[in-house]
Amino acid sequence: MPKVTEAYLEARRQQVLDAAAECFARKGFHRTTMHNICQMAELSPGAVYRYFRSKDEIIGAMEEQGRQHSAAIMDAVTSERSSTLDVLEGLVDVFFSKLEDVRDCAVHIELWAEALSNPRIKETVVRVDESIREAFSQRIVKDAQGRGEINPNLDRDAVARVLMAFWDGLVLQKTLDPTVDIRKYVAVMKAMISGTFWQKTEAGRS
Repeated sequence: MPKVTEAYLEARRQQVLDAAAECFARKGFHRTTMHNICQMAELSPGAVYRYFRSKDEIIGAMEEQGRQHSAAIMDAVTSERSSTLDVLEGLVDVFFSKLEDVRDCAVHIELWAEALSNPRIKETVVRVDESIREAFSQRIVKDAQGRGEINPNLDRDAVARVLMAFWDGLVLQKTLDPTVDIRKYVAVMKAMISGTFWQKTEAGRS
């Protein structure tokens, strides 16, 4: 019998995760069954259960994958850009462009909603969110405050929360209204971050 490679196993595992995300976006978390996921993945129940024993395990894997992906993007952007403003704009361009796919937005909403009533899912979602926020706070905000680019009197964690809330808010809005123009939304966000949002209203006053 030919040996099953790690690449093959990872491809099948990703196939299950992609199928689950599609089901969650279409039917919602509660109405999705493991049988639905098997059908969407075009795999037998035995093949699916080889990787995940439940929907909770699938969500845990999806969240961890998202955390790793976010960390990789942060590494790439921070290594390529110098000023904090350039870094923030680079992160915005990458992360927000992914929200063009409304299905991804719907999956996030489903996970947040499930976290309200499912302690295990809440623990996973909160842990991943805290990990991303901590990296953002320590690697970007702290360094920026040290260089005098962000007000050092502001709480780093609070700054990270507010900046991440731009993304969370767009996820919700895009889910409810798929016609939301992400480019216009991002343009306003960048203006608020860079300080070009406000216009002078009185002579000598901004």
